[in-house]
Amino acid sequence: MVNFDHYAYHYPSRRRAVYAKKGMVASSHPKASEAGLRMLEKGGNAIDACVAMAIMLPLVEPAATTYGSDNFAIVWAKDKLHGMSSSGWSPKGLTPEYCAGKGYKVKIPMGGWDCTTLPGCVAGWIKLLKEFGTMTLAEVAAPAIEVAEEGYPITPYVQGSFAWRKDWLEANLTPELAKNFEAEYFPNPGGTAPEPGQVVKHPNMARFLKEIVETNGDSLYKGGKIAQAIVRESKATGGLWEMEDLEGFEPVMHDPLRAEYHGYEICELPPNGQGITALIAANILNKYEFHPAAYEDVRTKHLQMEAIKLAFADAKAYVADPDYMTKVTCDMLLDPKYTEIRRNLIDENKAQDFKAGQPDACDTCYFCAADTKGNMISMIQSCYNCYGSGVTIPEYGLTLQSRACTFEMTEGHPNQVGGHKRPYQTIIPAFLMKDGRPVGPFGIMGGYNQPQAHIQVAMNMIDFKMNPQAALDAPRFCWTSGKNFDIESGFKQSTLDGLQFKGHALTVKEPFGGGYCDRPFGRGQVIILDEEQNTLIGGSDPRGDGCVIGL
Repeated sequence: MVNFDHYAYHYPSRRRAVYAKKGMVASSHPKASEAGLRMLEKGGNAIDACVAMAIMLPLVEPAATTYGSDNFAIVWAKDKLHGMSSSGWSPKGLTPEYCAGKGYKVKIPMGGWDCTTLPGCVAGWIKLLKEFGTMTLAEVAAPAIEVAEEGYPITPYVQGSFAWRKDWLEANLTPELAKNFEAEYFPNPGGTAPEPGQVVKHPNMARFLKEIVETNGDSLYKGGKIAQAIVRESKATGGLWEMEDLEGFEPVMHDPLRAEYHGYEICELPPNGQGITALIAANILNKYEFHPAAYEDVRTKHLQMEAIKLAFADAKAYVADPDYMTKVTCDMLLDPKYTEIRRNLIDENKAQDFKAGQPDACDTCYFCAADTKGNMISMIQSCYNCYGSGVTIPEYGLTLQSRACTFEMTEGHPNQVGGHKRPYQTIIPAFLMKDGRPVGPFGIMGGYNQPQAHIQVAMNMIDFKMNPQAALDAPRFCWTSGKNFDIESGFKQSTLDGLQFKGHALTVKEPFGGGYCDRPFGRGQVIILDEEQNTLIGGSDPRGDGCVIGL
């Protein structure tokens, strides 16, 4: 367990850490947390609870994750740490030549068929239940089917995503695709967004879930009704998808990557996800010492910022579908000698704009669960941009993700666009270990913010002795480009002044302000296991609607 201060809340959010004896769930929406709790109350384990939350979230936070999303998980079960990546690939027709013909010189545009990739999340649910769960897919999907059919009240936070997306539809989707999207998400007369408190139903999504349960996912991945609907809509409205593009998909199981940090191990999944970015930064920062009271010291923030910039310089150059990472591997990026070379580039007196080295041979839902039977899970699921691609399959309410937008157009880049290829993934779950034993799952959603927030929250607990809730409450920063950072207004003015003096270009933003899709600091959850007491301690980020519930 992390040796944190149970009593101190230096950045009060009117929330307190939650303590529980039998189990715990944490997610970004109360209905999802409730679904997970129902599984624990019925005798299910943490994995059952987490999958129930994963299935609920596309209904109650559709801007952050849809049933066309991908998902990833790190699981402590069977006395071992396991990793699962369920990241969908592009259609075979999405070739460099096709993109050149469409005039895509830098990135594939957000919105429409060309940015879609195969939905991996359903296969992820099924794989997790098969490997580690105790309940059936029908049991864990039951709460979501109930909500889809009976409806749920929209929160003000989620309502903002509907209003924001209305303008986006007109600019990025064809009239036919926009009509399909509006029919699913804009139920009011005249196609207006639902109001806060309005009960919204999704009968098409209920039909999707029932079909998935009845066929155990084969309807999507083995040429069934859902696959047929995707291909039919694709051919009718300008997409590239063929039936063979949706077949043969399986999640990948692997060992998580690890970086030692001040007596703990920070664990992330290997590429195509960007979790290695957090580990590169952790390796760089591991040689520095930080006083428990030095959270807001200029030196602390400066070193964190420089380490994160160094990590992203390498990650953006080398991270891709692992089948294409042939020249620079994870071992090379995490090699101690290379870490030392990168660390030596840091100047404690000034900010720098780092480039990638040469090693030797947008909106997401994070959620987690734990029980006291020896199971813990860190999981994340996302459609990438707000509502993903916007491409919606009408009869199933299935909106496809926009992950192909992260492909590069540069010839020879390991993440260059290609058919039947997994693109760079921003969504990453995290996990803390100590002396070979589990400490607990944690994660913070939000595009390229995620590895940055992982480092900040982990250091809050390890170095600055913050309890899980306090670690999430504390103000954060988010690197955007060059020497530019978004930074929360909760920092002391002297800290902001000191960082600017060193050359950091700061844009101060309110953590709770701005639109739904303009919140650069993410929303996170943490669950920590106290092995001595066999109890659980959790926190949920005040920047969203989330909650942690103990059993």
